[in-house]
Amino acid sequence: MKKELKKRTSNRRYPIRTCKKPDCNEGFIPTDARQVYCSEQHRIDFNNDRRKLKELIDISFLKIVKKNRAVLHKIASSYFYKKNGFAHKSLLEYEGYDCNKYHQIIINQRTQNEVHICYDYGLELIDPINQNFSINNTLDYDL
Repeated sequence: MKKELKKRTSNRRYPIRTCKKPDCNEGFIPTDARQVYCSEQHRIDFNNDRRKLKELIDISFLKIVKKNRAVLHKIASSYFYKKNGFAHKSLLEYEGYDCNKYHQIIINQRTQNEVHICYDYGLELIDPINQNFSINNTLDYDL
């Protein structure tokens, strides 16, 4: 014999509220004191929209850092870089590198210079006067 659970209903009555979803503004009678949306779908839609706004910051940052990584990869694998071992700041700017976006800064123990890390590439200023940079694949490079 299976015991059947009965749904409990409250005798409480709440005043009519307006749905908090910005484009709804429909009046409804809540079934719970905490209910602020006229339907479950409106609650889900509102929270999804709010989450998308929060994630937009992360998505835009990651997009720029991925582009920076692609620029570093392109320059590091170029004939000029392989021949000379450095890249001038103007080349980085020309390729669209954003110097303000990177994952982290670490210190090169050998040179004591800052290395800006973008995924698996590090960018290190090796000549401040001439604005020359060294690009190293951190997977192959001992920092």
